[in-house]
Order: sequence, then structure tokens, then C-alpha cells
Amino acid sequence: MDLAADLRAYVAGRRHSKQEEALLRRIRALPQSQRMEILAPLLDLKGLTALVLIDHSQLSRADYLAILKRGLAEADASSIKFWLEATVRHVGWRKVFSILRGMAAPWPSPGASAICFLPFIFGQVYPLPASLKKEFDQLLEIYDRERPLPFLPDNWRSHRNTDRQTFYEWGGSQFTLREGDNDK
Repeated sequence: MDLAADLRAYVAGRRHSKQEEALLRRIRALPQSQRMEILAPLLDLKGLTALVLIDHSQLSRADYLAILKRGLAEADASSIKFWLEATVRHVGWRKVFSILRGMAAPWPSPGASAICFLPFIFGQVYPLPASLKKEFDQLLEIYDRERPLPFLPDNWRSHRNTDRQTFYEWGGSQFTLREGDNDK
């Protein structure tokens, strides 16, 4: 049977691990340049299963970047998490932060919705290296500047008013700001 038809049927139905593995083997047997061609139409079906398949299909970095950008443009606040989970580990945090900086807009916005879920992804999917925590805080400041982000931890804003080391926890991840980190 046709792989595209099998994928559409699978995405429309319930997930089954053995069937999913068989489909992933068939996808990975294709040349990498053809994989996105067969998977892209699945994104139009709005199924989260499509994002799971995409995450495990070994696409090119450029393909994952295109999927991330599409997710940021099309996903709503409740589904952006799944688009991030499927792409972040393939494009890396620096690239994600760069994209989010480039589309910064006050809450509510697609970028702000994405930021809401990042700490959960740090803890569950793809850890944030300690070297990028300052960059994450700077990203939060950009989004929080014009209109406060309603989902930030209560003590996050207090770090701006002190030169001391400040800790805050969000989504199970602990963040530390040190003296001088709040310089603009």
C-alpha cells in the first residue's frame, strides 16, 4: 500500500507502537530529501500524532526549522507545546531563542505562548544547558517589557531590583540570576 495513505490513516486513528515503528522504518528508508515531502501534508490534518512521527523521522535540520516556524505561525496556545517538543531537540536552543527574539511581541502572541512551555521542555524533553540560562532570561525580559507575561513565577520580576543572586523555579527547572545578569 502507498506510504502516504498509510500515514494519513495512522494519523487519523489511534496510536499503536508496533504500527508506528513500522511506519517510521518505511519513512527512514526513503532518502532524507523525500521524507519531508511525504510528511508535510500530515501537518494539515492537525493531528499531534503527525508531530510524533516527524520528531522520529530523522529529517534534515532545515526541515525541522521549517516545521518549527510553521508551528509558531499556525499553532494555538494549547498546541504550540507539541510543535516545540517535535522540533527543539533537532534545531537547538540557540536557534529557537533566535527565532523567538525575532518575533517578539507582547502577550498574547505566538512567541509568548511558546515561551510559556519552554521550562517544561527543559525538564522533560531537551534540557537547557546552564550556559544558556542567561539568554533565556534575556528572552523573557524582551517579551515581558511591554506587557507583563501572566505565567511568569512570582519572584521572577524581583531579580531586576537586586544585585544579589536570585533563584526562581518554573516548570520544574531552577534558574539562577547573578549580579550583573540583569544589565541591559
